[in-house]
Amino acid sequence: MRHRTAFTLVELLVVIAIIGILVALLLPAVQAAREAARRTQCQNNLKQMALSLHNYHDTYGAFPAARLSKNPNFGHMVGLLPFLEQGNVEAMFDREAPGGFAEPKHQPLANMQLPMNRCPSNPVSEPIKMRASSKTGSSYGAVLTNPDTGGPLTGMALDYWVNHGINKSAYALVNSSGKPPVPIFAGNEPKMPKATDGLSNTTMLIEHAGYDQHYVRGVGMPMPETDVTLDQPGAWGTWLGWCAFMIQTYPNYTPETYPTTLSNIPAGTDCAVNCNNSQGVFGFHPAGAHVGMGDGSVRFLAEDTSAQLLMYLVTRDGEEVLPNE
Repeated sequence: MRHRTAFTLVELLVVIAIIGILVALLLPAVQAAREAARRTQCQNNLKQMALSLHNYHDTYGAFPAARLSKNPNFGHMVGLLPFLEQGNVEAMFDREAPGGFAEPKHQPLANMQLPMNRCPSNPVSEPIKMRASSKTGSSYGAVLTNPDTGGPLTGMALDYWVNHGINKSAYALVNSSGKPPVPIFAGNEPKMPKATDGLSNTTMLIEHAGYDQHYVRGVGMPMPETDVTLDQPGAWGTWLGWCAFMIQTYPNYTPETYPTTLSNIPAGTDCAVNCNNSQGVFGFHPAGAHVGMGDGSVRFLAEDTSAQLLMYLVTRDGEEVLPNE
């Protein structure tokens, strides 16, 4: 009589358990490898954008203003397109159209996802609604309507912004000189010589991702239309628009302690990176976010970067002595 060999039920369960343990051990390593690749791509996007700003400066003698045109309205990315090998995309934009970035005929262009505009770690991938301003809870911040369709005007967000303003109260918390803080993109003709702190010590581009959702410490927050706590990414959230903002640092809020009843979130010195994507340096990388410097280099700012260091980096002529970190 021949005996047939086979796994017993116990042996099969043991094998399955071992495979499950191995998969559980391997999964974090796979996720870490994927994030490392996404972070590298994000860094490369910022590098290409920084180089395009330098090429623009070489051609025109100044960087493109954050608000490249105010009548009609459109932002610096329109001017950078030829220097990002996107001249055919720029040709789709009519600079004379009265609506500027919000011109209905520009909807196909506004909703175009250019790879260098988005960090692959950003979970928000849908077009955002255009608003009349950054404020929610008012008619001025109402969603702009497309007269051709009756629906909202939309556009893809940009994850790498220029800061054309610095929160004075945040700066005053770390510097008592009384000198007003000035970013590299202040004014209509931002030029390299105005960065007297040195281009390698002055930020030019900021990773500022997650729009048009609201994130605090990487956690998505409720954002009803009447929310008064967030500068809604409206006119300057889409990549054709004014992707420029006033940067600040924050108290150490968590999603649970975030003050949702305040119309303006106070500045603080406890958190400088990945605190709040309303007016701060914010990325979806586990340990920090990128900034592009005035010399074209890219730095990764850790989440424990001090408010003082960040505020000193975002000014172009503050004559500050950078702390050693």
